[in-house]
Amino acid sequence: MEAYKGNTLESIQRSMEILSLHPKQVIVLKGTQKVCGLNGRSAGLQRRMIDKGQTRGFGQYCRLLLAAKGGDSSVQRQLLELGREADAHMAKTLADVADLPTAMEKITKKYTAAEKRILRTDAPYPEGMIDKIMDGILELSLTMFVDHPSVKELPDLSEVPNKFIFRSALCVYLLSLRWVSVGSPMKIRPDRIRNDIIDMNFAAFATYFDGLLTADKKLISIHREANLVLHTMFLTK
Repeated sequence: MEAYKGNTLESIQRSMEILSLHPKQVIVLKGTQKVCGLNGRSAGLQRRMIDKGQTRGFGQYCRLLLAAKGGDSSVQRQLLELGREADAHMAKTLADVADLPTAMEKITKKYTAAEKRILRTDAPYPEGMIDKIMDGILELSLTMFVDHPSVKELPDLSEVPNKFIFRSALCVYLLSLRWVSVGSPMKIRPDRIRNDIIDMNFAAFATYFDGLLTADKKLISIHREANLVLHTMFLTK
């Protein structure tokens, strides 16, 4: 969606330029809707997230992009249709995050001025604060499990840390702590909140693989924090 939105014919070429040079080195993952419905067993965790069909077809996709760049009007029309779908999805996402500042404001009230100062300065967390953060992550993930259409029943406790919804909740909660540390979430622009929430999907996906390739310092930092929290607080292996 990020690659197709806006000026589609330019943005998709720019987003895929480097990948198109190395199509056989690209693994395409399933969309978040499908990934959220996958089981959380450790065996085959990465494999289940891979879209085998799109991975096999990525080279052909790159050739079609090249055709569009060369003026193929048929491919250009298909890309523009995908661009319209992406714009509609982004608009819906903007509407979906409208209530987030209020929810984040509730999180803000759970932390004392001293704890907010610790969050702001990256000082070591005292034990009671660690418990509060863990409780907050679990509470948010439970809400997301209950509300998500791909979830038919709550997962077994042993699978929870491997579930994408949990890792997404972890990243979103860490993001919210940043908002809490610097002031009221009610003052943050809706489009910025939407963009940050979308970035948390990238951070969550990256916890399953070898890292995150981006110049976004905030995204890199949250991904690292998420990995640290995940492996020190929730995973036994």
